[in-house]
Amino acid sequence: MISPASPDDLLALADSILERVGRDGAEVTVVHHDEALTRFARNQIHQNVAESSRRVRLRLMGDEQVGVAEIRGEVDDLQGRLIAAAEAARELAPGGDVTPLPRPDAGSDGPVAHSPATALCTPEWRAGQVGTVAAVSAVAGFEAFGALQTSMTQTAIANSQGVRRHATTTAASLICVARGENGWGYADRHHHDIRRLDAEQVAQEAVETCGRNQQATALDPGVFPVVLSPCAVADLVGHLADLGFSALAHQEHRSFMRPGERLMSELVSIADDASHPDAMPFPFDDEGVSTRGVSCIEEGVCRSFVHDSATALREDVPSTGHALPMPNTFGPWARHLVVASGESSLDDLIAACDHGLYVTRLWYVRDVHPLRTVITGMTRDGTFLIENGRLGRPVRDLRFTQSIVDALSDVRGAGRERSIELDESERALLVPALGLGSFAFTS
Repeated sequence: MISPASPDDLLALADSILERVGRDGAEVTVVHHDEALTRFARNQIHQNVAESSRRVRLRLMGDEQVGVAEIRGEVDDLQGRLIAAAEAARELAPGGDVTPLPRPDAGSDGPVAHSPATALCTPEWRAGQVGTVAAVSAVAGFEAFGALQTSMTQTAIANSQGVRRHATTTAASLICVARGENGWGYADRHHHDIRRLDAEQVAQEAVETCGRNQQATALDPGVFPVVLSPCAVADLVGHLADLGFSALAHQEHRSFMRPGERLMSELVSIADDASHPDAMPFPFDDEGVSTRGVSCIEEGVCRSFVHDSATALREDVPSTGHALPMPNTFGPWARHLVVASGESSLDDLIAACDHGLYVTRLWYVRDVHPLRTVITGMTRDGTFLIENGRLGRPVRDLRFTQSIVDALSDVRGAGRERSIELDESERALLVPALGLGSFAFTS
């Protein structure tokens, strides 16, 4: 077990490593992570675990070479071993252009997604919430499976140019799958404040979907109008961002984005907003640069890209504060995605669809043609026919192969309610439900 830490402890550790390095061109990141998890299956808790971990990362620069080393856990002479490993890596690294370390930008360390209630959550409290889920499921005659997870992460970054940043975040997730004799249903909630996770509401949603999803029958593939739940929208938007919102993708001519050109419906606006109070705000990136809001898609028109120090230097523009740990080949990452809401309720979106499909989740989504934003994957945990504006019979899971840009070019409506959802990379997105004019199901 890693001993608890305070913000001052983490920054002091980073400062002491920089002092021991004793030269310019050094960056230290210290991350302390506490996580607790209660799993349940068949309406019973079957696992309760908690873990504390710490990782310390050092990036050394000099002589046109960069070396990185990372140590996890508590070890003897951590500082000496870390510095020696980073220096050995630097000496073996090929020479080339090295992006200078950023300087302090006077950005504040807030707002931050943090809740004392989440940080202090007990196993007994989690067990009580799981008990609520199990009771609702049992009354309906179903079995509930899933997990309730809480975490607190402290991040400290310091470099030899004077950057010193720290933030503490919390996160909570409740995921529930209700299973019946011949079908299942899914629901989830995610927030930094565990008090915002309504266990009974999550269970009722999963149970209702499960009840509808019994005895699903096959449906011939084809192109259908669809209503996508926020969970499904999150996977769609997450893949879209990874395929095109990075400045590196644009510089390497592999982004679908053509700034100033309308590629999608006017109802589509997507921003990366690290300060949005309804999302999971965090003030800086993995270089300690303050994260600025970026409008990537504005009313269907391609606008801007997210930058780290390396891509910003190439274009002689400021970094937007979207760096991953440097150096890397992935480039900047849009990690605080917010999709504009509309004016419709979920019932309105379904009522506006004469004949189509409602999709609860997407599953195992993979890229087929990145430049054209073509993806493939499966529906999961509740796919229903929409007939005359009402949810109809359940259908078996379908494979889709679809261009995301093409799908978002025909948006019939957007939900006015938004929720925090996690995509496949566990990035949090703030998204509404969407009604789309066409979506291609291939098998």
